[in-house]
Amino acid sequence: MDLSLKLVSPNRAYLLGTDALGRDILSRIIYGARLSISISLSIQLILLLISVPIGLFVGWKQGKEESFFDWLTMIFSTFPSFLLAMVFVGMLGAGISNMIISVVAVEWIYYARILKNSVISQKQNEYVKYAILKGMPTGYILKKHIFPFVYGPILTASLMNIGNIILMISSFSFLGIGVQPNISEWGNMIHDSRTFFRNHPNLMLYPGIMILLAVGSFRFIASQIE
Repeated sequence: MDLSLKLVSPNRAYLLGTDALGRDILSRIIYGARLSISISLSIQLILLLISVPIGLFVGWKQGKEESFFDWLTMIFSTFPSFLLAMVFVGMLGAGISNMIISVVAVEWIYYARILKNSVISQKQNEYVKYAILKGMPTGYILKKHIFPFVYGPILTASLMNIGNIILMISSFSFLGIGVQPNISEWGNMIHDSRTFFRNHPNLMLYPGIMILLAVGSFRFIASQIE
């Protein structure tokens, strides 16, 4: 941070210029990319660790378990996930840990539902019914006859959702309830640049472009796999 270098135009020393506090914009964007993507991947991993076992269990058992799960799904789907997550963050307080908890709390059921429906669909296949009639262990049936055919939709949905999580994290930071203001993060950078948008639109443009590229990249990869 060097106030004597604030709002410097792009040059050889600072390829994208500096911000209002004299910080190198390119360095902040790179650090913000590492932070946003690492947080998003961490959230996605936690989501899968929670939702996959639940989805497999509910899809296999059905009955009362499925009825309760469907009731829970109906409640969660009543409100947009972003709004629910924002409410949780507001209650828990700003910060990376609380943001991760809030996003996981409202997103896990989405993957569990996908997996539950896929398991129920696979159970209708004759070879699965035959394996059940022969008394094969449930774990064996899930491993050999169910999961190999349902991980595809989960993988596609996960890659697609990483982009959504990046957008959600940036939105929280922009609103001041996400990553702490002193940390380089794309949403924070956009928030800090509002005052200077008229004369220095590049301060907001650069992190905005990075968010679009990151979200678009993960969605493109998901579409190719699908």
